[in-house]
Amino acid sequence: PGKLACVVFVGGCNFACGYCHNPFLVVDPESQPPIEMDAFFAFLDKRVGKLDAVVVSGGEPTLQHDLVDVARVIKEKGFLLKLDTNGGNVKPVKTMLEEGLLDYMGLDFKAPRAKYPQIGGFSNPTIVENVMETFRLAVAHGVPMDVRTTVHKKQLSEDDLARMRQELDELDIQNWVLQQFHPVDTLDPDLPEIPSYSDEELLAIADRLHHTKVRGLTGIFIG
Repeated sequence: PGKLACVVFVGGCNFACGYCHNPFLVVDPESQPPIEMDAFFAFLDKRVGKLDAVVVSGGEPTLQHDLVDVARVIKEKGFLLKLDTNGGNVKPVKTMLEEGLLDYMGLDFKAPRAKYPQIGGFSNPTIVENVMETFRLAVAHGVPMDVRTTVHKKQLSEDDLARMRQELDELDIQNWVLQQFHPVDTLDPDLPEIPSYSDEELLAIADRLHHTKVRGLTGIFIG
């Protein structure tokens, strides 16, 4: 926040969230034009002193085998680094935190623990604990976080959101953002046609919780 950053999107994901608005990065990343790493680093070299930061997003960046090495290079060039992650692959995140490579993290909090596989679209139960461990590590290392949940009425009830607030409290995480569902080309093609929460409904829910804000479709906080 407050920094001029470029965003790098990587393909592939270990989740299959119905509301995902980058479905091509999940199911068909090869459809997107690739960027060679040499070209990416050359891009950064030309912007030293102009750009403040790099955001690595996706897809799920932690699935890239060379993510940690790339993060080291980005930091060596003097840029701040933000990682967007679903938290399901904890090992590279742990390494980057221990090496002090991360200046900011965007962490998706998908659902209450009991519904995580359903909302995240995966079957491996160990992924849920990986997510919780990612949260615990980020808190322990004191890295600033944007903890956010994309909310659709079909998937998450107000009781679900209240339970999620409790689970964040247990993780010692205060600030939480409810993100308005974006009815575009999503992984679940039927979801945009199903009525979801209005801005006013989400704001009312956030008001009944604590340390909770609402991010609208323009990417800014509302209310």
